[in-house]
Amino acid sequence: MKKKILYIILVLIVSPANLFSQEAEIISPFVQLYYLKSNDQIILQTTLTYSDENGDLPLPGMEIYFFSGADNQEQIATTVTNSKGVARVELPANVKFSVGSDGMWTFSSEFKGNDTIEAGSSETSVKDVTLKMDLTLVDSVKTVSVSAFVLENGKEVPVGGETLKLYVPRMFSNLLISDLTLDDTGTAILEFPSDLPGDKDGNLTILSKFEDHATFGNVEQRQILNWGVPTEYSVPKTHRALWTKTAPKWMIYILSILLAGVWGHYLFAFISLIRIKLDANRKAKKEYKS
Repeated sequence: MKKKILYIILVLIVSPANLFSQEAEIISPFVQLYYLKSNDQIILQTTLTYSDENGDLPLPGMEIYFFSGADNQEQIATTVTNSKGVARVELPANVKFSVGSDGMWTFSSEFKGNDTIEAGSSETSVKDVTLKMDLTLVDSVKTVSVSAFVLENGKEVPVGGETLKLYVPRMFSNLLISDLTLDDTGTAILEFPSDLPGDKDGNLTILSKFEDHATFGNVEQRQILNWGVPTEYSVPKTHRALWTKTAPKWMIYILSILLAGVWGHYLFAFISLIRIKLDANRKAKKEYKS
């Protein structure tokens, strides 16, 4: 009888703890929707992550639904997040969506949740803008001309007073060439520098972009042109550096000295132990004879 009462008490104590641990395992995800119009092609990208004691972690293999429209939502795509928790959709160039009363396109993405992850959604609104970039070379002068306009009642209206950036993508980040401010005609002109290194043929990628604009979002135009200085990036086999297979000589010398010092101390300690033992044996023999 006592054992049965003890079992019931243990069940009453353990069961709430199990229920609490199960509730604690429910994940609250973070859903972030990113809009990009690149060379007139619209790209929607959703990142699905969650946070724990290890930081932000991705949620791969989750189905994401993409919608357009604010009031009357229309599903435009469905895809699954990759190993980084990213779901990406590329829409056809020059595709048009319903415009809201504020003249904006509205996009949203939704994760519907499951047994262990809560549902989540994200939404963004942008105004469609057409960005053009013309690259011309006249008498060895390289000129970049950027223009932008929006459609209002079927007419092209220049975007004046807005600022965009001109970049040249490099290995780890974009190199900022200039901040361009559009004039009243929606145009900005810049003389491109002639001393930028390119690849072995002198090719450069030139990128003009509205970046995280409050109204237009992220809109870019990019072109590849041989406006750079031809540069050979191959490393000779005899070259020694931290990133090559053969380490620099100074590193080899320093490491050899350090290792010699360490093993020298071990050898000294080993020899000292042997000498201590021999001295102890000789002393014991003398005391025994005396």
